[in-house]
Amino acid sequence: MNIITITICIIFLWFISQIKNSLFWLYLWQIKNYHIGRFNDHFRTKRGKNLFLNPFYLTKVFSLILFFIIPALPLILIVLEGLISLYKIIKRKITLPVFTKKIIGLFFVTIVCFVFLFKTLDYTVLYTFAWKLLLINILTPFIVSFLVLLFQPFTFILRSFILIKAKNKRKTLKDLIVIGITGSYGKSSTKEYLYTILSSKFKGVKKTQENNNSEIGISKYILENLNKEDKYFICEMGAYNKGGIKLLCNIADPQIGILTGINNQHLSTFGSQENIVKAKFELIDYVKDFAVLNWDNYLIKNFNISKKNIYKYSYLEKQDIYAKDIKTFKDHIEFNVCLKEEKEYFKINVLGQQNVSNLLGAIFVANKLGMSLKEISKACLEITEKQGGMTRINNFIDATYSSNANGIMAHLNFLKLWSGKKIIVMPCLIELQKESKRIHEEIGKKIAEICDLAIITTPDNFEDLKKYGKEKIIFENNPSKILKRLGRYTDKEDIILLESRVPEEIIKKIRK
Repeated sequence: MNIITITICIIFLWFISQIKNSLFWLYLWQIKNYHIGRFNDHFRTKRGKNLFLNPFYLTKVFSLILFFIIPALPLILIVLEGLISLYKIIKRKITLPVFTKKIIGLFFVTIVCFVFLFKTLDYTVLYTFAWKLLLINILTPFIVSFLVLLFQPFTFILRSFILIKAKNKRKTLKDLIVIGITGSYGKSSTKEYLYTILSSKFKGVKKTQENNNSEIGISKYILENLNKEDKYFICEMGAYNKGGIKLLCNIADPQIGILTGINNQHLSTFGSQENIVKAKFELIDYVKDFAVLNWDNYLIKNFNISKKNIYKYSYLEKQDIYAKDIKTFKDHIEFNVCLKEEKEYFKINVLGQQNVSNLLGAIFVANKLGMSLKEISKACLEITEKQGGMTRINNFIDATYSSNANGIMAHLNFLKLWSGKKIIVMPCLIELQKESKRIHEEIGKKIAEICDLAIITTPDNFEDLKKYGKEKIIFENNPSKILKRLGRYTDKEDIILLESRVPEEIIKKIRK
């Protein structure tokens, strides 16, 4: 094999590695919503730190220094990483972002940048050429991040244009009633429940899709989907900073608000619990008609509310609307709803008592908009497991849609309905900052009380989780080993809870 052929092979394998690595870093920016605070917070975790402190990356760095002693080392590492990357691409084992227009544009610019850098290199001296290629490879995370941030001003201008356009369109929809829903948890379920209920009686009911609850997601939905024939728009609202909900209110202009609950979710980006509470109440301060609040949430209950037209829902005490006689079964829940002088029986095919709270908020709004409790009860028969965020597949419960401390506690309580072995598979929670240790200890205590086994897939707060259940709580991040262990639990009364972002291989296996 001559030198030209060797050089071509090296270049090919290097480009393969660059493509794979670039896609990963674009994926990471995307799942963090291009939010610098959330992106940086990822590197406080062990998984984030390991992106740079793993043996292979450190070997690549030191090989640049050892180049003068072992000139062939950079060349060997490029070939090795290229072959590994090629294998993973062929086997479809690489991490990919969702290919939105923004990602496609950033990926194209990234590849163009690497081509430009490559063309500046002199490849006549093979070992020196390999050293420079490896240097670019090592700097890939920083190059991709630089390009993402470089294009943020352009993104901001385009985003501002879309937001203004959406706001102007919203002003033309004078008859549209917008129901804003916010909270640290329960937003998506409440939105889905309310949509199903209202759609059973009214035409022209729209809702934001999945968890697209950001300013750009809401704005695009308004521009692409809403029209003058629409009557109701159920708008899920999420934010990572104080002022974020207020911005969404200025775009969607909700007349009605639902506050589902507040906890420590995204504490690292908000900065404090006080900021989280104030941010969620931005919706309540904005709405003109009325708002309904989860009065079972202590952070909401203890907030100084001066606004009028505030209603409360609860399943722990009598409020404007409340539930009683709650019965939880393996495949549904039953309860009675009390509102003013009315009482109505509800049977709904969702998993877990925690759904009662989210349902009460939706039921109250639907009633205020003209539906009787009897009509609402009938409509609720069309609600599905998936809308509640948990689905049961054989002896697995899939709760991987999202994760927060309140949800995990509720899901663990749901496992008590089974008499067999109880297993949970979950990663540690992120973006909790100073509250992380306390929250993980509380979850670990609940796991020790209910479960026979917990498999934790990320290492960050593993020791905190283990505090109350050392024998029951283990760390394992290898999907094959996890599946092998889970294969032991086949009795019909055994139940396995998959919580939050567990390895994709496990999800695919149970959904087959």
